[in-house]
Amino acid sequence: MNRRLRAFLRRQGASHTEIAQAEREGRLALLAFDRTLMPGRPRYRFDDVVRRSGVERDNAQRLWRALGFPDPPPDARRFTDGDVEALQALRDIFGTDTFPAQRSVEGLVQQVRVVGAALARVAEVQSDAMLDAFKDARDSGLSDEQVAELVPDSLNWDRISHLLDYAMRLQLRAALWRKYAGREPGQAGEQLLAVGFVDLVGYTALSQELEEEELAGLVSRFEEIAYDTVAEHGARVVKMIGDEVMFVSEDTAAAARIALRLSERSTVDAVLPEARAGLACGPVVAHEGDYYGPVVNLASRMVELARPGSVLTSDDFHAALADDASFAFQRLRSRKIRDIGRVEVWLLESVREPDREGDQEAVS
Repeated sequence: MNRRLRAFLRRQGASHTEIAQAEREGRLALLAFDRTLMPGRPRYRFDDVVRRSGVERDNAQRLWRALGFPDPPPDARRFTDGDVEALQALRDIFGTDTFPAQRSVEGLVQQVRVVGAALARVAEVQSDAMLDAFKDARDSGLSDEQVAELVPDSLNWDRISHLLDYAMRLQLRAALWRKYAGREPGQAGEQLLAVGFVDLVGYTALSQELEEEELAGLVSRFEEIAYDTVAEHGARVVKMIGDEVMFVSEDTAAAARIALRLSERSTVDAVLPEARAGLACGPVVAHEGDYYGPVVNLASRMVELARPGSVLTSDDFHAALADDASFAFQRLRSRKIRDIGRVEVWLLESVREPDREGDQEAVS
């Protein structure tokens, strides 16, 4: 093996046994990725980490599970000094005077659970990109060892972590302004928002017909259009659920434009099937990055009632935009919805301005 690669792996904490095994199994590149991301020699059991960090074992276990990982075997030495330092940082959070101890532990576990789930998705995207690069390198004729030699220079974790830090700061600043503007800091309660759901019609059937790569391309295309359209109108994507996007907006008119635009774009897109949308507005409860309440349930049910290419709204949503000349509404028959009751349903359409050139040609 290349002496430079061996020296790098040893500095990063890999043992002679690990390096020899990786070389035999053709996994040197994987080991290089592993040690670049998590340097240090794994020498501690979970109980060792708990004892060294000074965190109660039950709390440490809850945080580890909140990250999305199962309990490690009791005798497995999988942890490094870096793991001890991370848990010590969490211990310092427990010890602050800002929050009562019990409240800080419960709140931290919730935060870790949400952040862990979000970062798991980021990791999936990043790992796919790395796997593609790895495959391209192997297809070009490079050996596993040669690919491993490229890892230290190609995987610039400082740059990646800086980008994640920057994005988190931007998102946190925006969230603080949304939640604190116009109210006392820390005041709990409901928020008045427009809630929208948009899904792709016939996705379930398509998922059984399309090849895996085609289906992934379809979902990726829908995500791209959804995120771009929602952000363009100043709203926020709450979550993507396969073929469905949920978004919220403080501006009811913006929510209407998003739903109409996504419906229109799906109709003309060469990849996507037609979309349909449901909208409602009113008080919602925010919790751990998601939104709950009757208004959310109503918007979700509205999309189930919508025909392909259409946008349905609740009565309150219609009332909020009744005087806006940009939109037209058609009253449909009321519907009885399970767990909600009988509701008024409106079909939303956009009102386009006349084409001046076309009008002039018609007059002439």
